[in-house]
Amino acid sequence: MNYFNSELADIGFQVIKPSKELEKYIHSFWIVRKQNLTKTISNKILSDGNSGIVINFSCPFITKINSKNFYCKEKVTYCGPTKHPLFINFDNSIDAIGIRFKAGGAYKFFNQDISTYKDIVIEVKNSDDFKIDDLYEELININEVDKKILLIEKFLLDRIQNSPKQNSSWMFDFIDTIIENNGNVNIEELCKTFKISTRLCARKFNQEVGISAKLFARLTRIVNTKNTLSTLDIESLTSIAYDNGFFDQAHFTNEFKSFMYETP
Repeated sequence: MNYFNSELADIGFQVIKPSKELEKYIHSFWIVRKQNLTKTISNKILSDGNSGIVINFSCPFITKINSKNFYCKEKVTYCGPTKHPLFINFDNSIDAIGIRFKAGGAYKFFNQDISTYKDIVIEVKNSDDFKIDDLYEELININEVDKKILLIEKFLLDRIQNSPKQNSSWMFDFIDTIIENNGNVNIEELCKTFKISTRLCARKFNQEVGISAKLFARLTRIVNTKNTLSTLDIESLTSIAYDNGFFDQAHFTNEFKSFMYETP
């Protein structure tokens, strides 16, 4: 998920990078804290093919994916991968920590394939191998953000070490290649480069990332294009469309609207 909202600074938003041991799986942690809200805070979180966990220490909140609302009253929720923006609304107060996984990074932490969680927000339930209740009880007794993050990192590292699941040996390099090329890749040709079949690629991406490789590439291209637009250092929409591998401006505009829910 891609952080994007002009009001984030008003709700104490912070981003913290993970330790070196976790950076293969975790993009970042985020913090939001704000008491006595005078209005509903609505955040639009753009999809980049990743997913994340929200640990909530305050009031329930509402999320929406593709016009479907999810009432999040649980202590810990998982926002699965999606092509759609995620809208999240906070009332009264906010006190939450988020764990933003990299694409493929969530796979080792859950027993089910990540495709199970596509386009949904779901409670993370306590289990013998994922003792989230114990983690939560420890976190609510700590005030310092850095100590909270250290505790979460220890929990995640323990899960990695004890997880029976392994990512495909080629998966993270495959994903990095897509990102390094800003999504402008031919998946069939990339499979040949990595000496894997397109069928294997499709199956493993579905299991480990939760979306197809082609969709991930399209999302990567759109996010890169959105970041370029945000700089305002562009000649025209037509030029940015061609520079980012779109057929023409119409193709670019339709693709942008499909993922961003707004026009360029």
